[in-house]
Amino acid sequence: MNTSNNVAQPVHIDRVRKTFGEFVAVREMSLDIAAGEFVTFLGPSGCGKSTTLKMLSGLLPQDSGEIRFGHKRIDMLPPNKRNIGLVFQNYALFPHMSVAENIAFGLRMRGWSRAAKDKRVDQLLQLVRLEGLGGRKPEQLSGGQQQRVAVARALAFNPDLVLLDEPLSNLDAKLREQVRLDLRDIQREANQTTIFVTHDQVEALVMSDRIVLMNKGGVEQVGTPYELYATPTTEFGARFVGANNLVAATLDMSSGTAQARIGADLALPITTCAADLDKDGTTIWFCVRPEHLALRPWNKEGEGQFAGRVLDKIYQGTTVLVDLDVTGLGTIRAERAALEVGDLPIGAYIGVHIERSHAVARSTG
Repeated sequence: MNTSNNVAQPVHIDRVRKTFGEFVAVREMSLDIAAGEFVTFLGPSGCGKSTTLKMLSGLLPQDSGEIRFGHKRIDMLPPNKRNIGLVFQNYALFPHMSVAENIAFGLRMRGWSRAAKDKRVDQLLQLVRLEGLGGRKPEQLSGGQQQRVAVARALAFNPDLVLLDEPLSNLDAKLREQVRLDLRDIQREANQTTIFVTHDQVEALVMSDRIVLMNKGGVEQVGTPYELYATPTTEFGARFVGANNLVAATLDMSSGTAQARIGADLALPITTCAADLDKDGTTIWFCVRPEHLALRPWNKEGEGQFAGRVLDKIYQGTTVLVDLDVTGLGTIRAERAALEVGDLPIGAYIGVHIERSHAVARSTG
């Protein structure tokens, strides 16, 4: 029996593939995860993220490829030999056991002594901020507290990898906001290598060190939350992560700097481009985030200013979404502070300034 804390393990996924009949669920996926890193698999339903999680846990065998924790290959081992902590959507707590007994369950199965179990449970109750609640039953806890018990149980035996399978999906919106911060803080303090699966982009952006964006069984992009938001590499990434205005354009490199040519007469500077965009004449999407559209009083002489007519406003409390019909760009959406545009009437004409833009290639599929 070993009750000492394990050193966090890196995870290596090498050309892993999974098919169901003719359907390819995961396409030759390769990924390196650093020890202690919090990585999120993000994507829509059917993209392969949950299938990958099941292959890591041993609940599904891969067709080909390898999975290693550190230098140890684990994909040939049964689930109970992989030293993985799992947190499910429904928590899977034992209702007849107390909080402490739920946390200690895996330790009892591994033959830990009573003194070692009690010490570890006390450590984890403190880590997940449930001190004094060890004697309660799960039904006496809130949903957020039950989720923290499930996390504590997954961490109890010092696993090499913790897998979180959409663990916040059963919580209401307000509670999700708090629990995702709790999970992030617990993971950082525990320094546990963690993979989180979600279709919720906000959760991914808030919680992750890196995000693996998946689509149709493949990896679209891997990067920090800022990289995926600020510089998507594909049309799918530009559409999926955060709100975005996409305007069809052509890449114009004739001036020596990247510009988006829209129609015959309009050429707009591009702040950043996807890395593979360097050929003049490539069909692109000119991407502008709603918060990168500034709205000012209309001035016909203003350089870089477009005429926009307010079509609609959606009040969100601190911010307002403003739908605009903009000359040369079509219908686009801005997001501005409520104090800035709260009294802006529908139908009004206003000057629209683009503060930052990005370009990705248009998909041919």
